[in-house]
Amino acid sequence: MKLTLLLWRREAISIGRNPFQLLLLAAIVVLGLYSIYYGHSKITEQQTTIKKAEQTEKKELHGYKELLAKGWSGEGDYREKFKYNVASKSRYAYSRQAYQVVLPPDGLSHLALGQRDVQPFYYRITGMALYYQLFQNNMANPMKLLAGNFDLSFVLVYLFPLIIIAFLYGLYAEEKENGRLHLLRLQPIGLGRILFLRMVFYYVLIVGLGILLSVFGFLVVDGNVDKHTIGPMLLWLAVLLGYMGFWFALLFFLVGLKGNSSVTALGSAGLWLLFLVVLPAALNLKAKISYPVNSSTIADITRRKSLENEEDMEEARAVIMEYLNTVDHLPGADTLIHINTLGKTYAAFSSLNDQQNKRKVARFVNQIDRRSNWVSNFRWINPAVNAQKTLNEIAGTDSGIFHDFYLSIEGFHKEIKDFYFPKVFFDLDMRMEDYGRLPSFTLKTDEKARNKRILKSIMEIFVPMLLLFGLSWWIYNRRFF
Repeated sequence: MKLTLLLWRREAISIGRNPFQLLLLAAIVVLGLYSIYYGHSKITEQQTTIKKAEQTEKKELHGYKELLAKGWSGEGDYREKFKYNVASKSRYAYSRQAYQVVLPPDGLSHLALGQRDVQPFYYRITGMALYYQLFQNNMANPMKLLAGNFDLSFVLVYLFPLIIIAFLYGLYAEEKENGRLHLLRLQPIGLGRILFLRMVFYYVLIVGLGILLSVFGFLVVDGNVDKHTIGPMLLWLAVLLGYMGFWFALLFFLVGLKGNSSVTALGSAGLWLLFLVVLPAALNLKAKISYPVNSSTIADITRRKSLENEEDMEEARAVIMEYLNTVDHLPGADTLIHINTLGKTYAAFSSLNDQQNKRKVARFVNQIDRRSNWVSNFRWINPAVNAQKTLNEIAGTDSGIFHDFYLSIEGFHKEIKDFYFPKVFFDLDMRMEDYGRLPSFTLKTDEKARNKRILKSIMEIFVPMLLLFGLSWWIYNRRFF
Protein backbone atom coordinates (compact mmCIF):
# COMPACT_ATOMS: atom_id res chain seq x y z
CA MET A 1 0.00 0.00 0.00
CA LYS A 2 2.86 2.35 0.86
CA LEU A 3 4.47 1.64 -2.52
CA THR A 4 1.19 2.27 -4.32
CA LEU A 5 0.74 5.63 -2.61
CA LEU A 6 4.36 6.54 -3.42
CA LEU A 7 3.86 5.76 -7.12
CA TRP A 8 0.55 7.60 -7.20
CA ARG A 9 2.17 10.62 -5.56
CA ARG A 10 4.85 10.56 -8.28
CA GLU A 11 2.17 10.47 -10.99
CA ALA A 12 0.30 13.35 -9.39
CA ILE A 13 3.49 15.43 -9.29
CA SER A 14 4.18 14.49 -12.91
CA ILE A 15 0.74 15.70 -13.97
CA GLY A 16 1.25 18.93 -12.02
CA ARG A 17 4.43 19.59 -13.99
CA ASN A 18 2.84 18.81 -17.34
CA PRO A 19 0.92 21.85 -18.68
CA PHE A 20 -0.68 19.79 -21.46
CA GLN A 21 -2.15 17.22 -19.07
CA LEU A 22 -3.33 19.93 -16.69
CA LEU A 23 -5.01 21.69 -19.60
CA LEU A 24 -6.75 18.46 -20.62
CA LEU A 25 -8.09 17.89 -17.12
CA ALA A 26 -9.20 21.51 -16.82
CA ALA A 27 -10.87 21.37 -20.24
CA ILE A 28 -12.80 18.19 -19.45
CA VAL A 29 -13.97 19.66 -16.13
CA VAL A 30 -15.13 22.88 -17.82
CA LEU A 31 -16.86 20.97 -20.62
CA GLY A 32 -18.49 18.65 -18.11
CA LEU A 33 -19.81 21.54 -16.02
CA TYR A 34 -21.02 23.37 -19.12
CA SER A 35 -22.78 20.24 -20.39
CA ILE A 36 -24.62 19.94 -17.07
CA TYR A 37 -25.59 23.60 -17.22
CA TYR A 38 -26.70 23.29 -20.85
CA GLY A 39 -28.79 20.19 -20.21
CA HIS A 40 -30.33 21.75 -17.11
CA SER A 41 -31.22 24.91 -19.02
CA LYS A 42 -32.91 22.89 -21.77
CA ILE A 43 -34.94 20.87 -19.30
CA THR A 44 -35.83 24.05 -17.40
CA GLU A 45 -37.14 25.56 -20.64
CA GLN A 46 -39.25 22.47 -21.26
CA GLN A 47 -40.58 22.49 -17.68
CA THR A 48 -41.55 26.14 -18.12
CA THR A 49 -43.35 25.30 -21.38
CA ILE A 50 -45.15 22.38 -19.73
CA LYS A 51 -46.20 24.56 -16.81
CA LYS A 52 -47.59 27.21 -19.14
CA ALA A 53 -49.46 24.57 -21.16
CA GLU A 54 -51.02 23.09 -18.03
CA GLN A 55 -51.97 26.53 -16.75
CA THR A 56 -53.58 27.31 -20.11
CA GLU A 57 -55.67 24.13 -19.95
CA LYS A 58 -56.69 24.80 -16.36
CA LYS A 59 -57.63 28.38 -17.15
CA GLU A 60 -59.66 27.45 -20.24
CA LEU A 61 -61.61 24.65 -18.54
CA HIS A 62 -62.23 26.80 -15.46
CA GLY A 63 -63.51 29.54 -17.77
CA TYR A 64 -65.94 27.13 -19.45
CA LYS A 65 -67.20 26.03 -16.04
CA GLU A 66 -67.78 29.62 -14.98
CA LEU A 67 -69.62 30.41 -18.23
CA LEU A 68 -71.87 27.41 -17.76
CA ALA A 69 -72.65 28.37 -14.17
CA LYS A 70 -73.31 31.97 -15.18
CA GLY A 71 -75.57 31.09 -18.10
CA TRP A 72 -76.23 33.11 -21.26
CA SER A 73 -78.16 36.32 -20.90
CA GLY A 74 -78.36 36.98 -24.62
CA GLU A 75 -76.07 39.97 -24.33
CA GLY A 76 -72.61 40.18 -25.83
CA ASP A 77 -71.06 39.73 -29.25
CA TYR A 78 -70.72 36.54 -31.29
CA ARG A 79 -67.42 35.66 -29.60
CA GLU A 80 -69.02 35.54 -26.17
CA LYS A 81 -71.87 33.49 -27.59
CA PHE A 82 -69.40 31.05 -29.15
CA LYS A 83 -67.51 30.62 -25.84
CA TYR A 84 -70.77 29.87 -24.08
CA ASN A 85 -71.66 27.30 -26.74
CA VAL A 86 -68.27 25.60 -26.25
CA ALA A 87 -68.94 25.49 -22.51
CA SER A 88 -72.50 24.21 -22.74
CA LYS A 89 -73.05 22.42 -26.07
CA SER A 90 -71.37 19.04 -26.53
CA ARG A 91 -71.30 19.45 -30.32
CA TYR A 92 -68.93 22.40 -29.80
CA ALA A 93 -67.15 21.12 -26.70
CA TYR A 94 -65.72 17.89 -28.17
CA SER A 95 -63.73 19.79 -30.81
CA ARG A 96 -62.89 22.95 -28.83
CA GLN A 97 -62.20 21.86 -25.27
CA ALA A 98 -58.49 20.95 -25.40
CA TYR A 99 -56.37 18.87 -23.06
CA GLN A 100 -52.61 19.28 -22.69
CA VAL A 101 -50.88 15.91 -22.67
CA VAL A 102 -47.28 16.16 -21.54
CA LEU A 103 -44.25 13.93 -21.10
CA PRO A 104 -42.54 15.46 -18.05
CA PRO A 105 -38.75 15.06 -17.75
CA ASP A 106 -37.36 12.49 -15.34
CA GLY A 107 -34.90 13.40 -12.60
CA LEU A 108 -31.81 12.71 -14.75
CA SER A 109 -33.10 14.04 -18.06
CA HIS A 110 -30.80 17.06 -17.90
CA LEU A 111 -27.76 14.73 -17.96
CA ALA A 112 -28.84 12.85 -21.10
CA LEU A 113 -31.26 14.82 -23.29
CA GLY A 114 -31.65 11.97 -25.76
CA GLN A 115 -34.81 12.35 -27.85
CA ARG A 116 -36.19 15.28 -25.85
CA ASP A 117 -34.49 17.75 -28.19
CA VAL A 118 -36.10 16.30 -31.34
CA GLN A 119 -39.42 14.79 -30.22
CA PRO A 120 -42.50 16.78 -29.12
CA PHE A 121 -42.96 16.43 -25.36
CA TYR A 122 -46.47 17.89 -25.19
CA TYR A 123 -49.58 18.06 -27.38
CA ARG A 124 -52.88 19.91 -27.31
CA ILE A 125 -55.50 17.20 -27.89
CA THR A 126 -59.23 17.53 -28.63
CA GLY A 127 -61.84 15.00 -29.69
CA MET A 128 -61.13 15.69 -33.38
CA ALA A 129 -58.95 13.50 -35.62
CA LEU A 130 -56.06 12.28 -33.46
CA TYR A 131 -53.32 11.59 -36.01
CA TYR A 132 -53.74 14.96 -37.69
CA GLN A 133 -53.04 16.52 -34.28
CA LEU A 134 -50.02 14.27 -33.68
CA PHE A 135 -48.31 14.50 -37.04
CA GLN A 136 -48.60 18.18 -37.85
CA ASN A 137 -45.16 19.39 -38.90
CA ASN A 138 -43.18 21.33 -36.32
CA MET A 139 -40.65 24.00 -37.20
CA ALA A 140 -37.13 22.91 -36.28
CA ASN A 141 -33.51 23.63 -37.18
CA PRO A 142 -32.33 20.59 -39.21
CA MET A 143 -28.66 21.21 -38.34
CA LYS A 144 -29.61 21.23 -34.67
CA LEU A 145 -31.45 17.96 -35.05
CA LEU A 146 -28.44 16.45 -36.84
CA ALA A 147 -25.83 17.56 -34.31
CA GLY A 148 -27.87 17.00 -31.18
CA ASN A 149 -27.35 18.75 -27.88
CA PHE A 150 -24.32 18.94 -25.63
CA ASP A 151 -25.09 17.05 -22.40
CA LEU A 152 -23.08 15.13 -19.80
CA SER A 153 -23.71 11.77 -21.48
CA PHE A 154 -22.01 13.14 -24.62
CA VAL A 155 -18.98 14.23 -22.57
CA LEU A 156 -18.73 10.85 -20.85
CA VAL A 157 -19.25 8.73 -23.95
CA TYR A 158 -17.31 10.74 -26.54
CA LEU A 159 -14.74 12.91 -24.74
CA PHE A 160 -13.64 10.87 -21.73
CA PRO A 161 -12.21 8.07 -23.93
CA LEU A 162 -9.98 10.70 -25.57
CA ILE A 163 -8.69 11.72 -22.13
CA ILE A 164 -7.98 8.07 -21.32
CA ILE A 165 -6.08 7.71 -24.60
CA ALA A 166 -4.11 10.93 -24.00
CA PHE A 167 -2.92 9.79 -20.55
CA LEU A 168 -2.25 6.11 -21.25
CA TYR A 169 -1.02 5.69 -24.82
CA GLY A 170 2.61 6.43 -23.82
CA LEU A 171 2.59 4.61 -20.49
CA TYR A 172 5.24 2.14 -21.66
CA ALA A 173 6.49 3.55 -24.96
CA GLU A 174 7.44 7.00 -23.63
CA GLU A 175 9.49 5.47 -20.81
CA LYS A 176 11.33 3.41 -23.41
CA GLU A 177 11.80 6.28 -25.86
CA ASN A 178 13.01 8.66 -23.13
CA GLY A 179 15.58 6.17 -21.85
CA ARG A 180 13.99 5.62 -18.44
CA LEU A 181 12.90 2.05 -18.99
CA HIS A 182 16.13 0.47 -17.75
CA LEU A 183 15.82 2.42 -14.48
CA LEU A 184 12.31 1.06 -13.95
CA ARG A 185 13.55 -2.48 -14.58
CA LEU A 186 16.06 -2.09 -11.74
CA GLN A 187 13.28 -1.50 -9.21
CA PRO A 188 12.68 -4.44 -6.84
CA ILE A 189 8.91 -4.60 -7.52
CA GLY A 190 9.26 -5.12 -11.27
CA LEU A 191 8.34 -3.15 -14.36
CA GLY A 192 4.99 -4.87 -14.88
CA ARG A 193 3.69 -3.99 -11.43
CA ILE A 194 4.86 -0.38 -11.73
CA LEU A 195 3.05 0.12 -15.03
CA PHE A 196 -0.08 -1.58 -13.73
CA LEU A 197 -0.20 0.58 -10.58
CA ARG A 198 0.25 3.69 -12.71
CA MET A 199 -2.66 2.60 -14.89
CA VAL A 200 -4.79 2.07 -11.77
CA PHE A 201 -3.93 5.64 -10.71
CA TYR A 202 -5.25 7.04 -13.96
CA TYR A 203 -8.35 4.85 -13.70
CA VAL A 204 -9.08 6.29 -10.25
CA LEU A 205 -8.34 9.82 -11.48
CA ILE A 206 -10.40 9.81 -14.67
CA VAL A 207 -13.27 7.60 -13.52
CA GLY A 208 -13.37 9.53 -10.24
CA LEU A 209 -13.65 12.75 -12.24
CA GLY A 210 -16.56 11.28 -14.22
CA ILE A 211 -18.26 10.21 -10.98
CA LEU A 212 -17.77 13.66 -9.43
CA LEU A 213 -19.30 15.36 -12.46
CA SER A 214 -22.22 12.91 -12.39
CA VAL A 215 -22.78 13.41 -8.66
CA PHE A 216 -22.66 17.18 -9.20
CA GLY A 217 -25.35 16.75 -11.84
CA PHE A 218 -27.39 14.55 -9.48
CA LEU A 219 -27.21 16.63 -6.33
CA VAL A 220 -26.15 20.21 -6.95
CA VAL A 221 -28.14 20.94 -10.11
CA ASP A 222 -31.22 18.77 -9.63
CA GLY A 223 -31.15 18.63 -5.84
CA ASN A 224 -34.08 16.20 -5.66
CA VAL A 225 -32.88 12.84 -4.35
CA ASP A 226 -35.49 10.35 -3.17
CA LYS A 227 -36.33 6.68 -3.53
CA HIS A 228 -37.43 7.26 -7.12
CA THR A 229 -34.12 8.82 -8.22
CA ILE A 230 -31.56 6.84 -6.20
CA GLY A 231 -32.05 3.77 -8.42
CA PRO A 232 -31.43 5.60 -11.72
CA MET A 233 -28.39 7.29 -10.16
CA LEU A 234 -26.85 3.95 -9.23
CA LEU A 235 -27.58 2.56 -12.70
CA TRP A 236 -25.97 5.66 -14.25
CA LEU A 237 -22.81 5.12 -12.20
CA ALA A 238 -22.78 1.42 -13.13
CA VAL A 239 -22.82 2.34 -16.83
CA LEU A 240 -20.04 4.86 -16.21
CA LEU A 241 -17.83 2.30 -14.44
CA GLY A 242 -18.39 -0.35 -17.10
CA TYR A 243 -17.85 1.96 -20.06
CA MET A 244 -14.73 3.60 -18.65
CA GLY A 245 -13.48 0.16 -17.68
CA PHE A 246 -13.85 -0.94 -21.30
CA TRP A 247 -11.60 1.87 -22.54
CA PHE A 248 -9.01 1.22 -19.84
CA ALA A 249 -9.03 -2.47 -20.74
CA LEU A 250 -8.55 -1.48 -24.39
CA LEU A 251 -5.57 0.74 -23.56
CA PHE A 252 -4.26 -1.98 -21.23
CA PHE A 253 -4.31 -4.32 -24.22
CA LEU A 254 -2.47 -1.84 -26.47
CA VAL A 255 0.16 -1.08 -23.82
CA GLY A 256 0.70 -4.79 -23.38
CA LEU A 257 1.67 -5.09 -27.06
CA LYS A 258 4.75 -2.92 -26.33
CA GLY A 259 4.38 -0.81 -29.47
CA ASN A 260 5.99 2.58 -29.82
CA SER A 261 4.07 5.69 -28.79
CA SER A 262 3.04 6.75 -32.31
CA VAL A 263 1.67 3.30 -33.16
CA THR A 264 -0.21 3.08 -29.86
CA ALA A 265 -1.62 6.59 -30.28
CA LEU A 266 -2.76 5.95 -33.85
CA GLY A 267 -4.24 2.59 -32.88
CA SER A 268 -6.12 4.14 -29.95
CA ALA A 269 -7.45 6.99 -32.10
CA GLY A 270 -8.45 4.51 -34.80
CA LEU A 271 -10.39 2.42 -32.27
CA TRP A 272 -12.12 5.58 -30.99
CA LEU A 273 -13.21 6.39 -34.54
CA LEU A 274 -14.25 2.77 -35.11
CA PHE A 275 -16.50 2.55 -32.04
CA LEU A 276 -17.90 6.07 -32.07
CA VAL A 277 -18.14 6.93 -35.77
CA VAL A 278 -17.55 4.07 -38.21
CA LEU A 279 -19.54 1.24 -36.62
CA PRO A 280 -22.63 3.37 -35.79
CA ALA A 281 -22.63 4.86 -39.31
CA ALA A 282 -22.20 1.45 -40.94
CA LEU A 283 -25.00 -0.14 -38.90
CA ASN A 284 -27.36 2.77 -39.56
CA LEU A 285 -26.62 2.62 -43.28
CA LYS A 286 -27.22 -1.14 -43.37
CA ALA A 287 -30.44 -0.68 -41.39
CA LYS A 288 -31.69 2.00 -43.80
CA ILE A 289 -31.05 -0.29 -46.76
CA SER A 290 -32.43 -3.47 -45.20
CA TYR A 291 -35.39 -1.86 -43.39
CA PRO A 292 -36.46 1.24 -45.32
CA VAL A 293 -38.96 3.62 -43.70
CA ASN A 294 -41.44 5.17 -46.09
CA SER A 295 -42.66 8.39 -44.46
CA SER A 296 -44.94 9.10 -47.42
CA THR A 297 -47.38 6.54 -45.99
CA ILE A 298 -48.44 9.07 -43.36
CA ALA A 299 -47.96 12.24 -45.42
CA ASP A 300 -51.65 12.66 -46.17
CA ILE A 301 -52.53 12.40 -42.49
CA THR A 302 -51.33 15.96 -41.98
CA ARG A 303 -53.71 17.29 -44.64
CA ARG A 304 -57.13 18.50 -43.62
CA LYS A 305 -60.02 16.49 -45.05
CA SER A 306 -63.70 17.22 -45.31
CA LEU A 307 -66.83 15.94 -46.99
CA GLU A 308 -67.02 16.30 -50.74
CA ASN A 309 -70.35 18.09 -50.44
CA GLU A 310 -71.21 19.40 -46.98
CA GLU A 311 -74.68 20.46 -48.11
CA ASP A 312 -75.66 16.94 -49.18
CA MET A 313 -77.63 15.65 -46.19
CA GLU A 314 -77.87 12.14 -47.64
CA GLU A 315 -74.08 11.92 -47.76
CA ALA A 316 -73.87 13.32 -44.24
CA ARG A 317 -76.31 10.74 -42.87
CA ALA A 318 -74.43 7.97 -44.66
CA VAL A 319 -71.20 9.04 -42.94
CA ILE A 320 -72.92 9.03 -39.54
CA MET A 321 -74.40 5.58 -40.13
CA GLU A 322 -71.04 4.23 -41.30
CA TYR A 323 -69.47 5.39 -38.05
CA LEU A 324 -72.29 4.12 -35.83
CA ASN A 325 -71.96 0.69 -37.45
CA THR A 326 -68.31 0.54 -36.28
CA VAL A 327 -69.07 1.18 -32.57
CA ASP A 328 -71.26 -0.66 -30.10
CA HIS A 329 -71.58 1.89 -27.30
CA LEU A 330 -74.06 4.23 -29.02
CA PRO A 331 -77.19 2.07 -29.50
CA GLY A 332 -80.20 4.08 -30.63
CA ALA A 333 -78.19 7.07 -31.82
CA ASP A 334 -79.21 6.32 -35.42
CA THR A 335 -82.75 7.49 -34.64
CA LEU A 336 -81.47 11.00 -33.88
CA ILE A 337 -79.32 11.68 -36.94
CA HIS A 338 -81.82 14.24 -38.26
CA ILE A 339 -80.94 16.48 -35.29
CA ASN A 340 -77.65 18.44 -35.54
CA THR A 341 -76.78 16.31 -38.55
CA LEU A 342 -73.82 18.34 -39.72
CA GLY A 343 -72.16 18.45 -36.27
CA LYS A 344 -72.50 14.69 -35.89
CA THR A 345 -71.15 14.25 -39.40
CA TYR A 346 -67.93 16.09 -38.56
CA ALA A 347 -67.44 13.95 -35.45
CA ALA A 348 -68.15 10.74 -37.36
CA PHE A 349 -65.95 11.75 -40.30
CA SER A 350 -62.93 12.51 -38.08
CA SER A 351 -63.35 9.19 -36.26
CA LEU A 352 -63.57 7.24 -39.51
CA ASN A 353 -60.42 8.98 -40.69
CA ASP A 354 -58.67 7.94 -37.49
CA GLN A 355 -59.73 4.34 -38.01
CA GLN A 356 -58.28 4.39 -41.51
CA ASN A 357 -55.13 6.29 -40.52
CA LYS A 358 -54.45 3.99 -37.58
CA ARG A 359 -53.51 1.22 -39.98
CA LYS A 360 -51.13 3.55 -41.85
CA VAL A 361 -49.52 4.71 -38.61
CA ALA A 362 -49.18 1.11 -37.40
CA ARG A 363 -47.36 0.16 -40.62
CA PHE A 364 -45.09 3.20 -40.30
CA VAL A 365 -44.30 2.49 -36.64
CA ASN A 366 -43.67 -1.16 -37.46
CA GLN A 367 -41.09 -0.12 -40.06
CA ILE A 368 -39.30 2.02 -37.48
CA ASP A 369 -39.48 -0.74 -34.84
CA ARG A 370 -38.02 -3.33 -37.20
CA ARG A 371 -35.10 -1.06 -38.00
CA SER A 372 -34.55 -0.18 -34.34
CA ASN A 373 -34.74 -3.82 -33.24
CA TRP A 374 -32.22 -4.84 -35.90
CA VAL A 375 -29.75 -2.18 -34.79
CA SER A 376 -30.31 -3.13 -31.13
CA ASN A 377 -29.16 -6.66 -31.88
CA PHE A 378 -25.65 -5.28 -32.40
CA ARG A 379 -25.45 -3.08 -29.31
CA TRP A 380 -23.25 -5.61 -27.53
CA ILE A 381 -20.43 -5.24 -30.09
CA ASN A 382 -20.21 -1.48 -29.52
CA PRO A 383 -20.05 -0.43 -25.85
CA ALA A 384 -20.01 3.24 -26.89
CA VAL A 385 -23.42 3.15 -28.58
CA ASN A 386 -24.72 0.80 -25.90
CA ALA A 387 -23.60 3.16 -23.14
CA GLN A 388 -25.23 6.20 -24.82
CA LYS A 389 -28.53 4.42 -25.37
CA THR A 390 -28.52 2.99 -21.84
CA LEU A 391 -27.87 6.41 -20.30
CA ASN A 392 -30.81 7.76 -22.32
CA GLU A 393 -33.01 4.92 -21.08
CA ILE A 394 -31.99 5.58 -17.47
CA ALA A 395 -32.72 9.30 -17.93
CA GLY A 396 -36.09 8.58 -19.57
CA THR A 397 -35.20 10.30 -22.84
CA ASP A 398 -34.91 7.32 -25.20
CA SER A 399 -37.16 6.53 -28.14
CA GLY A 400 -38.97 3.86 -26.11
CA ILE A 401 -40.44 6.35 -23.65
CA PHE A 402 -41.77 8.46 -26.52
CA HIS A 403 -43.33 5.34 -28.05
CA ASP A 404 -45.11 4.74 -24.72
CA PHE A 405 -46.12 8.41 -24.75
CA TYR A 406 -47.77 8.08 -28.17
CA LEU A 407 -49.59 4.89 -27.13
CA SER A 408 -50.81 6.63 -23.97
CA ILE A 409 -52.09 9.53 -26.08
CA GLU A 410 -54.04 7.09 -28.27
CA GLY A 411 -55.69 5.64 -25.18
CA PHE A 412 -56.41 9.09 -23.78
CA HIS A 413 -57.95 10.25 -27.06
CA LYS A 414 -60.33 7.31 -26.85
CA GLU A 415 -61.27 8.43 -23.33
CA ILE A 416 -62.02 11.92 -24.68
CA LYS A 417 -64.29 10.52 -27.38
CA ASP A 418 -65.99 8.16 -24.94
CA PHE A 419 -66.72 11.17 -22.75
CA TYR A 420 -68.03 13.58 -25.40
CA PHE A 421 -69.43 11.44 -28.21
CA PRO A 422 -72.43 9.96 -26.33
CA LYS A 423 -73.49 13.53 -25.60
CA VAL A 424 -72.91 14.59 -29.22
CA PHE A 425 -74.84 11.72 -30.80
CA PHE A 426 -77.66 11.77 -28.23
CA ASP A 427 -77.89 15.59 -28.29
CA LEU A 428 -77.08 16.08 -24.62
CA ASP A 429 -75.72 19.37 -23.29
CA MET A 430 -72.77 19.74 -20.93
CA ARG A 431 -73.76 19.85 -17.26
CA MET A 432 -71.92 21.25 -14.27
CA GLU A 433 -71.20 17.77 -12.88
CA ASP A 434 -69.55 16.83 -16.18
CA TYR A 435 -66.75 19.28 -15.40
CA GLY A 436 -65.98 17.30 -12.26
CA ARG A 437 -65.22 14.14 -14.24
CA LEU A 438 -63.34 15.38 -17.28
CA PRO A 439 -60.82 12.95 -18.84
CA SER A 440 -57.33 12.99 -17.34
CA PHE A 441 -54.13 11.91 -19.11
CA THR A 442 -51.84 9.30 -17.55
CA LEU A 443 -48.55 8.13 -19.03
CA LYS A 444 -48.54 4.32 -19.13
CA THR A 445 -45.19 2.55 -19.12
CA ASP A 446 -43.97 -0.93 -18.27
CA GLU A 447 -41.34 -0.12 -15.64
CA LYS A 448 -40.44 -3.79 -15.08
CA ALA A 449 -39.68 -4.36 -18.75
CA ARG A 450 -37.80 -1.07 -18.89
CA ASN A 451 -35.57 -1.92 -15.92
CA LYS A 452 -34.98 -5.37 -17.37
CA ARG A 453 -33.75 -3.83 -20.64
CA ILE A 454 -31.46 -1.46 -18.75
CA LEU A 455 -29.91 -4.24 -16.68
CA LYS A 456 -29.43 -6.34 -19.82
CA SER A 457 -27.68 -3.42 -21.53
CA ILE A 458 -25.39 -2.89 -18.52
CA MET A 459 -24.44 -6.56 -18.64
CA GLU A 460 -23.68 -6.16 -22.36
CA ILE A 461 -21.24 -3.38 -21.40
CA PHE A 462 -19.54 -5.25 -18.56
CA VAL A 463 -19.13 -8.62 -20.29
CA PRO A 464 -17.03 -7.31 -23.24
CA MET A 465 -15.06 -5.17 -20.79
CA LEU A 466 -14.25 -8.14 -18.55
CA LEU A 467 -13.38 -10.36 -21.51
CA LEU A 468 -11.09 -7.69 -22.95
CA PHE A 469 -9.48 -7.11 -19.57
CA GLY A 470 -8.87 -10.86 -19.19
CA LEU A 471 -7.20 -11.02 -22.61
CA SER A 472 -5.16 -7.90 -21.86
CA TRP A 473 -4.04 -9.30 -18.50
CA TRP A 474 -2.92 -12.53 -20.15
CA ILE A 475 -0.87 -10.63 -22.77
CA TYR A 476 0.47 -8.24 -20.14
CA ASN A 477 1.68 -11.09 -17.90
CA ARG A 478 3.43 -12.82 -20.79
CA ARG A 479 5.29 -9.66 -21.83
CA PHE A 480 6.06 -7.91 -18.56
CA PHE A 481 6.43 -10.66 -15.96
